[in-house]
Amino acid sequence: MNRKVGLWSSVAVTTAVILFGLLMLVRLDYGAYAMSMLISWAYLLLACSFSGVARDSERVAAQAGVAFGILYAGFVTSVYFVQLTTVLHQAASADILQLLTYQELGSLMFNLDLLGYGLMAISTLFIGLTVIGVRRVDHWLKLLLILHGVFAPMCILLPILNVFGAMPKATGEATGIAVLLFWCAYFTPVGILSIYHFRTRDGLPETARPPSSFPHT
Repeated sequence: MNRKVGLWSSVAVTTAVILFGLLMLVRLDYGAYAMSMLISWAYLLLACSFSGVARDSERVAAQAGVAFGILYAGFVTSVYFVQLTTVLHQAASADILQLLTYQELGSLMFNLDLLGYGLMAISTLFIGLTVIGVRRVDHWLKLLLILHGVFAPMCILLPILNVFGAMPKATGEATGIAVLLFWCAYFTPVGILSIYHFRTRDGLPETARPPSSFPHT
């Protein structure tokens, strides 16, 4: 079951990331918000799947990856659920809506979203440490997951330094879209390699598998 959950959550992550990028390009913002929520849920399942097949020597790193993944999913789900409900339906006063809308660069929701993605980057760093680098694709998956952790300081420091809030609105929006598209281009291979990792997991040498107490079916 661990392998199946890992496989299908990888498919969901990859599909949602691609759709998120496409929706961003055509400026269907609320569709992109829905995909962001789906990415967070699918990624959390994926993190749990990696944790479920981790070796005892990587157990703490795997649990840390899941813990930070839970924080990420919580922040992102809250941010975009508010956009798809209160903001979309204008179900608050103008002042409250201005505070809650994601469209305002440097706003409360924008900054919480960046914090969420920073937590996701920390999660992938820990998850990457648990990947067994037996095959070439696993080495690439491990490397991409670990290097994705580089996004964490940027996601956390940029709101603190008010980088986006200090930009002209048009410049900030263009920069934000470019950064998100770059992230999609980076994370899509992570999803694809994760699909291959779980689809072919039964073919791993016995010496490379986790202890038998963790199921592989």
